[in-house]
Amino acid sequence: MLDVSVLPAFLLAVTVILVTPGPDMAFMVATGINQGRRAAVQGAFGVTSAMTIWVLVAATGLGVALTQLPAALDAIRLAGAGYLAFLAVTTWRRAGAPLAEASVVPNVFRRGFVVNITNPKIALFFVAFLPQFLGTTGGSGENPFAQILMLGLLLQLTGLLTDLAIGSAAGLFRDAVLSRPRVRCLLDGAAGTVYGALAVLLVLGVVHG
Repeated sequence: MLDVSVLPAFLLAVTVILVTPGPDMAFMVATGINQGRRAAVQGAFGVTSAMTIWVLVAATGLGVALTQLPAALDAIRLAGAGYLAFLAVTTWRRAGAPLAEASVVPNVFRRGFVVNITNPKIALFFVAFLPQFLGTTGGSGENPFAQILMLGLLLQLTGLLTDLAIGSAAGLFRDAVLSRPRVRCLLDGAAGTVYGALAVLLVLGVVHG
């Protein structure tokens, strides 16, 4: 039997996670600004799909094993930093591109998936924090898999809605300045800078442990 008594505390924790700036939020803002609303929607579903992997990792108990391997979490951080650095470079190179070229959307779904599968904030939440919400289900051992699955799917749904809102807002802002090349160039450069700064922060997090 599922324990719904943990939902208020869980939803509060989810709200904190979703409003805290991180690679996923930066990706959605940068995608909306750099490629527009259509790309932002694709990116949001990519980000959400990556959470499915983390839900299964937590539900099957693999998350507990990861918490005992700090090197594995560091590897996740470094992988995320590497991919964000790649996005920074490609975004800077496309800064101020003509509209015809800028309208060609790369595989944003895949980008969103990779950004979130290597997002240390999400990884730590699923492998270390989510199991704390097993409630009486976890204590009695009745069905912890179903409990984590329910909570993980709830996080996915709220995360998807949040990402869609953030990305669409950024896309609307871009639409308002499409006719101004200099502004578009500045926005694209800002998006690349956000990616680059997050990559540096992730590396520093590994260095300083």
